[in-house]
Amino acid sequence: MTEKIIKLKDRKLICENTIGIWFDRSGIEYDYEPGQYAKITLLNPVYDDSEGNSRLFSIANSPTRKDILMFSTRALDSAFNRNILEMPIGTEAVISEPGGNTNLHKDDSIPAVFLIGGIGITPVRSMVEYATIEKKNYEMHLFYSSPKKETLAFFDEFIHWTEINPKFKFIPFIDNPENDRKYEGGFINAEKIKKYLSDFTKPVFYIVGPQVMVDAMEKILLDEGVNPEKIKLERFG
Repeated sequence: MTEKIIKLKDRKLICENTIGIWFDRSGIEYDYEPGQYAKITLLNPVYDDSEGNSRLFSIANSPTRKDILMFSTRALDSAFNRNILEMPIGTEAVISEPGGNTNLHKDDSIPAVFLIGGIGITPVRSMVEYATIEKKNYEMHLFYSSPKKETLAFFDEFIHWTEINPKFKFIPFIDNPENDRKYEGGFINAEKIKKYLSDFTKPVFYIVGPQVMVDAMEKILLDEGVNPEKIKLERFG
C-alpha cells in the first residue's frame, strides 16, 4: 500500500480537552486492522513548529466503515492542532500505511481485555466498534481510566455498545466517583481487575496509555502469571 490522499470532513470537541477528527475515505482503497495507527501529514500547513507537520494517530473507527477515517487528539496548543482546527473542510492530507502493536487478534473465541489510560482509548474504540457491529464472538472487558468523567472520550458510545453487545463489559474509572455506581474510583489495580475478571489465562491483554500506567499494568499481569506473548502494549508519551 502506498500513501493515500484523504480530505478533512469534520472536527469537533468530543469531550473535555479532546478533539475528534474525521477524514473522508470514500473512493480510496485503505485497508487496516482494528487497533492500528497511521501517520497523517498536512500538505500545506499555515502554522509550523519544531514538531513538524506529521503525527501518528490511532484509527478510531472500525475498518468496515468505508466512508470515513476517524482520529482523536488531546486539544494541545501545537501548530499541528491549530492547523487541524482552522483548515477548511475538504483540505487534503496524506495518510501512511497502517502499523502498530495493538491490532485485534483474529480468533474471536479468545477473550480481549483492555487496560487503558487517557487518549489510549482511541484504538480500542475501533476494536470494540468492529467486534460489536460485525457481531463477532469476542468476550471483551474494557477498563478505562481518566481523571474525571468529562475526560472519558467516547463514553456514550461505549455505554451504547454494552446495551447491544452482551459480550462487552465497560468499566470506567475516575478519581472521585462520589458514589456514582457507573464508575470505579481511583486507579486500575489487580484487586479491581479481579472483581470483573476471574481468569487471567485465557484473554489477550491490550495496554495503551501513558508510560507509567502501561508499566504498572504490565507488572500486574506478569505477577498474575500472564504469558508475555498475550500482552500487547503501546506507550504514549
